[in-house]
Amino acid sequence: MRGQADQAMDVVNIKISKFGGLTRARQARDLCVSLGIAMTIEDSWGGDIITAAIAHLAHSTPPEFVFTATDFNSYVTVSIAEGAPQRQHGRMSASGAAGLGITPRMDVLGEPLVDIG
Repeated sequence: MRGQADQAMDVVNIKISKFGGLTRARQARDLCVSLGIAMTIEDSWGGDIITAAIAHLAHSTPPEFVFTATDFNSYVTVSIAEGAPQRQHGRMSASGAAGLGITPRMDVLGEPLVDIG
């Protein structure tokens, strides 16, 4: 709010994990939209799962407020989920399937370290 009051920014960076997850990042996104501030939507790092979360947050943001969104899965060599967004001609799309629209590849991820059930 101070940055907005001081007119100190034109674009901010929303990193999902830095806000504690999608819900908090969405709240920050909504605040930026209400203040008229454009955003780069991304995370600290990630692969297919994070890229799916980024794509969904970006696609649910009014286009005039999306400065950029990062497709981290194009920077890694191992795919860990089926159905993850893929960059095509400089753009990526979020899946219309339930949740993040992906299926984790358990054969790549391995057995869970903790099973809470």
